[in-house]
Amino acid sequence: ETRRVDGFVLSGVEYNDPRVLFLLDQKFPFVAFGRSNPELRFPSIDVDGGFGLRLATEHLLNQGHRRIAALAWPVESRVGNNRMEGYFAAMRSAGIEPLPEWIQRGEGRYAFGYEATRKLLELPEEIRPTGIVCLNDYMAVGAIKAVQDAGYRVGSQVAVTGFDDTPIAQYLTPPLTSVRQPVWEIGERLIAMLLNLLEAKSAGQEFETVLMQPQLVIRSSSRLVEQEHSISEEVIRDNR
Repeated sequence: ETRRVDGFVLSGVEYNDPRVLFLLDQKFPFVAFGRSNPELRFPSIDVDGGFGLRLATEHLLNQGHRRIAALAWPVESRVGNNRMEGYFAAMRSAGIEPLPEWIQRGEGRYAFGYEATRKLLELPEEIRPTGIVCLNDYMAVGAIKAVQDAGYRVGSQVAVTGFDDTPIAQYLTPPLTSVRQPVWEIGERLIAMLLNLLEAKSAGQEFETVLMQPQLVIRSSSRLVEQEHSISEEVIRDNR
């Protein structure tokens, strides 16, 4: 049997990922960006999404927000669950138990971000969120548009944060606060990990999991009025 490739780099790994299960069964060399089921052991690199969303949530708490909602992926999403751990940890550390209404789950797209935010802003005033953390930038863009369409000022009245710090984030009106992942370094380290695995000729024997920390890039979408004309971008690695 002739193999056309020597190894694989997987991305977007999820629970019970069939690619992971197949390659483990075949004992074929691979590395992955992302983790899967805890019992599945394979070499991988992942971003600590929980840490990232905790940074975003703590930033809003430090701005004085207490009613903070989250636009999340369905509960079947491993990445989404990991990120939401940070939201719950930050809120509970502040003595706040998130209301069920504050957690909106759906596909990570603009349309969901818009519709979910519209519903949040229709909640009674006493439980209406003044801050929204989103699990990706696409949802955050939809959230910003919904806030503006409802007549609120983004940042000073309703703060919005994203995740991934996509290139468009800094060009939005207002520019979007977002969690930045070290994607370039991740790519380099994944290739190095795979090459080491191939050179060692020990597929299935290396089980190193590297967890990398993201940064929070603070922009105007989450700043209070008096801060809107301060430095345009601030990078936070740890609020604690």
